[in-house]
Amino acid sequence: IGVPTISVGSVGLSGEFVAAFMGEGSQPASIDGVLKRLEDKEFDVIAVGRALLNDPEWVDKIKDGRLDELKSFERRDLMTLY
Repeated sequence: IGVPTISVGSVGLSGEFVAAFMGEGSQPASIDGVLKRLEDKEFDVIAVGRALLNDPEWVDKIKDGRLDELKSFERRDLMTLY
């Protein structure tokens, strides 16, 4: 129909957002699947939340291929603002 769509949910992390409130952490995860779905035009924009909350340099690290520098996410990370 021509209406832009956005996708969101655990981009760059292994666990779900709700699990963070139960004390479960999330490790850095591949974004290859998201990139493929974006390329296949399943959606127009992707939202990144927790990965950016915990690591403000996340986008630069992804762009530069510094995947080994990506940080995990823990519940306590919700208490820190950058």
